[in-house]
Amino acid sequence: MIVEAKRTPLVEEHVRLGGKMADFAGWYMPLWYPPGQSEEHHATRKACGIFDICHMGEFQIEGPGSFAFLQRLLTNDLERIVDGQAMYNFMLNEEGGVVDDCIVYRFDADHWMLVVNAGDIEGDFQWLKRNSSSDVQLKNISDETVKIDLQGPNAPKLMAQWVDKELLAQVKFFRFLPKVQVEGMEILLSRTGYTGEVGFEIYTDLKNGVRLWQLLLSRGKPFGILPCGLGARDTLRTEAGLPLHGHELRPDRLALGHPWEFAISWDKDFIGKDRLMREKEKGISYFVLPFVMEGRRKAMHGWDVMLDGNVIGTVLSGVISPTLENKPIGFVGIDRALEVDTRVEFRQKGRDSGLEGSVTNTPFVPLTSRKKMANFL
Repeated sequence: MIVEAKRTPLVEEHVRLGGKMADFAGWYMPLWYPPGQSEEHHATRKACGIFDICHMGEFQIEGPGSFAFLQRLLTNDLERIVDGQAMYNFMLNEEGGVVDDCIVYRFDADHWMLVVNAGDIEGDFQWLKRNSSSDVQLKNISDETVKIDLQGPNAPKLMAQWVDKELLAQVKFFRFLPKVQVEGMEILLSRTGYTGEVGFEIYTDLKNGVRLWQLLLSRGKPFGILPCGLGARDTLRTEAGLPLHGHELRPDRLALGHPWEFAISWDKDFIGKDRLMREKEKGISYFVLPFVMEGRRKAMHGWDVMLDGNVIGTVLSGVISPTLENKPIGFVGIDRALEVDTRVEFRQKGRDSGLEGSVTNTPFVPLTSRKKMANFL
């Protein structure tokens, strides 16, 4: 049976702008627009990019048991955040695999929002329901929520047209303003994102979606704004050293041996912790590491990773980095830890020779996301 891809509230805007549309995780989304993926990428790094992220899922969690529920469900320690703060997290299964990586927003101890990936919104919601209790109220608000990302060093200047500069300057990394008025539209303005640049993830009611998108594009012209598709989103997130669920993180792989273990707090209990602890004691046998290649040809997802003539793993993600003058970069999943600068070979299955590269560090490029907001106003 052929299942038609879902459409975001902004799909007609993408078509009108000449977006190259394709199916992504069951959604009809723009890959890029007429200026091209590289131009969109550079606009986000140097000026401002705007992204339709309505395909992501949002869950509202309320009630007197919501803190304890989320503290058990998520890997990071929610004791460390206060009202108006967000936190990156993993949601694990009992076997220690990553059901999803997500961001949790704290409005107060009894009111939270969880933002999850597009690939399995309903599956994630059912996972929450199976693990909740009577003192927790869950609501899937994905279909009534519009999410637009505004990323890049000029994004704060654009938002300063509606938000007081002094207030905006006080918004630190992973903080949010819950009720901001933009020409009669109420938004949640979050200083988060998936590009490594300073910027915002914006949430608003479904009825505001098209108007807000058009307003940001129109008022953003003096700041070099460009609409950006999934192609630029992927190169930007890879350069920033951020994972893509289904590639670097998966339900059938333990949440260990990768650059994002900072999202795991070992001082508290959470679903999947026992399995992770047993694996740590036994010795981790799978690692996700960043790589950079020589030349201009990139290693593709699924290619073999070779060391001393032996296959040690596979390529998980590979892109051409516009910021690094089209140098290929990405992530591999391998069966051992390797030092930075260790040389490896990438070989397409069935081929007798491959491409050369080496293990490196993340992020791949300098980032602005954690710099003081005042520097960009």
